Amino acid sequence: MKEEYIKMRNSGVVNWQLLYTYATEHGMTLDPQAFIQGVQFVDVNKVLDQIDHEYGLTLLYDKEGKFIKIVE
Repeated sequence: MKEEYIKMRNSGVVNWQLLYTYATEHGMTLDPQAFIQGVQFVDVNKVLDQIDHEYGLTLLYDKEGKFIKIVE
């Protein structure tokens, strides 16, 4: 899961199916449709920051603070 997550982060495109899988592996019981509806009300960047921290990832930013990629 971690490798797939890193690929998603480095692509710059959020894979909602991957995040759903992550959430269900961590105890969430919503069905996929309810999950998709619910994430519309969540700050996705905060969720990604939390997962980045959980996985112990190092993020690389340019001098303007724009995300470049995850490095291990």
